[in-house]
Amino acid sequence: MGVHSLNQDRPEAIRMVFQRLCEEETVVSLVFGAFRGDFRVLGEAPDRVILGISDVERGQWRLKVGSRLTLNLLDRGLPYEAVVDFQGHGRLHGAEAAHVTMPRVLRALDTHRLGDFVPDRPVPCPFSDQLNNVKDGHATAFGEDGLELAPPEGTRVLSDMLRLNAASTVELRAALGDNLVLPVKVAYFGERVWGLGIADAADPLAVGRYRQWLREARHRQAQRDLARFNPGGLEFHRPSAPHDPRKEALRPPSALPKILVDRDPMVLVLAEGEAFPVRLAEAIGRKFGVAALDLGPGPLKPALGALGADDQGWGRIRLVLIHHLQRTGSALDRCRRLAQEEACPLPILVAGTEEAADLKRNRAVSAGALDHLVVEPLHVLKVIRTLEETIKLFG
Repeated sequence: MGVHSLNQDRPEAIRMVFQRLCEEETVVSLVFGAFRGDFRVLGEAPDRVILGISDVERGQWRLKVGSRLTLNLLDRGLPYEAVVDFQGHGRLHGAEAAHVTMPRVLRALDTHRLGDFVPDRPVPCPFSDQLNNVKDGHATAFGEDGLELAPPEGTRVLSDMLRLNAASTVELRAALGDNLVLPVKVAYFGERVWGLGIADAADPLAVGRYRQWLREARHRQAQRDLARFNPGGLEFHRPSAPHDPRKEALRPPSALPKILVDRDPMVLVLAEGEAFPVRLAEAIGRKFGVAALDLGPGPLKPALGALGADDQGWGRIRLVLIHHLQRTGSALDRCRRLAQEEACPLPILVAGTEEAADLKRNRAVSAGALDHLVVEPLHVLKVIRTLEETIKLFG
């Protein structure tokens, strides 16, 4: 089976790309004649992209309405190229900005790659090196016929661990949720990754299970992208900017919980961004429902109305998991406010790395949590067991 086309030609999919770039404050590259520059994506609307091009740069480039530019961007690790037209300039939240047309097509530049699906976060993927030693790698992209694998940290020369055409095996437990080992062969070297093709001798049933997971993973990611998509447009919003009703459609929606896996019992994950909640949902989604919330400094319960929280209780939520990376404050501060100020009756776990786990456990308990849960590295079976026991204890 061949890889899917990586080109983006659906208007909605193209807009989703620029909304992701805007949310992540990412830069794109523009080329116009002999000029080339990198500019931040400030906003996105149905018919245009707003870039942080200053008036000085616009004058130096001699941009006029209708000038055609080549735009290059990186979305989820995949490079794309597009053609856009300069539409005009102005200001956005006080910053000098320029408008270009929304591209009709994003043309993929790396069509030879084995990986056409890039997860929101690299997936732990043990593999065997050419001496048959097991190493800890991370799968950065997946495809029907193989995957791309990043080596352990500190690896300087890829060929010292796996040569071109070398045979290896990869373990996909972290991705699939159960044990699956595939024989692979090094097809190419990428930018700090190996391209690993599935070997001809691989068990057809195992390959089928892998491809079924891949189709489901693509579907879940598409559903998450659709849930995040703002049809009215999106712009980078500085809280200090004055309210302008004319721009209301371009503002991102308020922080609301996003259901990643819809089943009971439901675990609420408080974290900055969606990378960790998505990774957790993929790992435990067969056992638990998962909702994600990137909460600001305010109280939690008022934001949970969509999950059934009201004056009588906390709705569908059965456990709150607070990731150590928070948008405002620390996980311990959030835990303390939740336990003390909001008198949350639900079990609370603070999730983080395994370094100094005992010290982190003591601090978490002192802040009102039941325990500190190690999620980096993510040992799926241990996490599932802890969640099951905790929810049962409070059931």
